[in-house]
Amino acid sequence: MLDLSTCDAVFLSIDEPNADVHYARVLEILPHAQRVHGVMGFDAAHRQAGEISRSDHVITIDADNFLIDDLFFSGTFDVSPRDRGAVFSFSARNVLNALEYGNGGVKIWPRETLVTLRSHENARRREAAVDFCWTTPYFQANRILSEVHMTATPFQAFRGGFREGVKFNLADGVLAYEAWPDLPKSEALLQHIGAANHERLRVWCSVGLDTPNGDWAILGARLGCVMTALDDFDHVHVADYTWIETFWQNEILPKWRDPDVRREGTVELGNRLKENLKLEIADLDAAASRFIKSTYRLQRAFGMTVTV
Repeated sequence: MLDLSTCDAVFLSIDEPNADVHYARVLEILPHAQRVHGVMGFDAAHRQAGEISRSDHVITIDADNFLIDDLFFSGTFDVSPRDRGAVFSFSARNVLNALEYGNGGVKIWPRETLVTLRSHENARRREAAVDFCWTTPYFQANRILSEVHMTATPFQAFRGGFREGVKFNLADGVLAYEAWPDLPKSEALLQHIGAANHERLRVWCSVGLDTPNGDWAILGARLGCVMTALDDFDHVHVADYTWIETFWQNEILPKWRDPDVRREGTVELGNRLKENLKLEIADLDAAASRFIKSTYRLQRAFGMTVTV
């Protein structure tokens, strides 16, 4: 049994508009929590979280997370001896589109993994350049501990959607179209990422217009998928916060600032995805998005994913 009350906890923030409010919530539940703020780079920030911690296991909370489970962190977590070296990722519910999976969720790390992590900007293998989960022993736990609020500004919403639109073309850090070069792209994508992630990609590209700045997130998801699947985009750029901000300032905001232009562009991107990837997505209005979110029940993935 892992006694969670003895685990150090670290709140990770960079530029999230809601970070201070979410950190205050963390301190209500975990008064001993520390904060790593403004450290650029996923790998660097997580390494610092490990360096300021002393417990064998460390809880990390991303800044866009609002904790909703008060009881979990004062309890115990049953971990078999063989799995004590794994990272445990807990589901979070995204208020944009009702998806519930590990994206942005609370994680429990072995401290040793944090201080020796080599992913994202410090990856030694290309498979680790976008996410740690493909090169680190990793377990997805489906208990929902938090809500993800990632649409406070147009930029935050676009960045979150764009990253997921890119990442859902990957499994084990490899692009679908590289893993299955002899298949049509639509078949390669489904074969490579599986039904659950295929469904999540469709939801990211369709649902959320009822949320402030949700249109920016949907645009981002569609654009990220189009650029990666159809336009030979170098997907490792999504790990570079400076690149994304420059991309936003120089290309996205000037081109799609006008809501009508943004709406037309989103539809055009969707048509490309439907035509070339056979991706069944929809141009939903706010009312339809609210209805989908009130009824949606997602596919879940279970079990240990050992990737090294």
